[in-house]
Amino acid sequence: MNISEVTRRNIIDYLLLRQYPFHGRLDLISFLKRIWDLSSMPSTDYRFKDADGDIWQHMINNYDWEYNYLLYTYLDLLGCNDETFLNFLETCLHPVVLCDEKQVSETLSEFNKFLAPDGYRLEVSSQISGRPIYKTVKFDVKKELSPGEKAYEVVLSFAGEDREYVEAVAKYLKNSNIKVFYDKYEEVTLWGKDLSEHLDKVYRGSARYCVMFISKNYADKVWSSHERQSALAKAIEEKEEYILPARFDDTQIPGIRPTIGYVDLSKKTPEQLGKMVLQKLGRLI
Repeated sequence: MNISEVTRRNIIDYLLLRQYPFHGRLDLISFLKRIWDLSSMPSTDYRFKDADGDIWQHMINNYDWEYNYLLYTYLDLLGCNDETFLNFLETCLHPVVLCDEKQVSETLSEFNKFLAPDGYRLEVSSQISGRPIYKTVKFDVKKELSPGEKAYEVVLSFAGEDREYVEAVAKYLKNSNIKVFYDKYEEVTLWGKDLSEHLDKVYRGSARYCVMFISKNYADKVWSSHERQSALAKAIEEKEEYILPARFDDTQIPGIRPTIGYVDLSKKTPEQLGKMVLQKLGRLI
């Protein structure tokens, strides 16, 4: 079991304490049947042949069970296998279950926050009627950071001439509670460091994404070249999507293939780009 008891308790408690039910606009039985075959599960009440009747009697007809008992004890979400637990989370976010965009965004953000330490996150896998379908993906997570290494979700690589735009993106991410590496936020940390060594740790570290702001100035800078080489090294070593190119112009950058999808910054405000980063992190629909 890869998903810890701590993570499961955090998620279940969140669902129990929030203002709207985990089964959303579906009735409870219909929701549960999307995850469990209730007709094949035994009843704890002799009057009913299966869990379908059991749950109906005690959660709907009499309501002498509480949701806490249903999730923790009867359905055993603490002890079930990871596949069942993750299926439960995916179903909580399905458009048939949850349709309010603000509620979907909040639920997604909370789920991913709790799942991240165990190396899981929910990402958009497809759409139905224009609404996202979320599936769980597993990623490598560093259980321990090296001495002096901070945990970042996103690191920003850019040329100083492009700072005004980048700083607006950094501010948006920071205000959205994203752990972002932006040099102005790290003045004390960087003070006295061997920057070559430290920045290599940052751009090859535990961050999920490196947003690379590409421009002619970026191509010409020594430090941006250093950051780029470290980011490319991580992308090659881990063989997963890491570098997110964002272009101010069409300057070609060594190591960045022209076939890699990029964002045209002439068509995006800093806030719009920030929202896209949140979407990549699974923190916003």
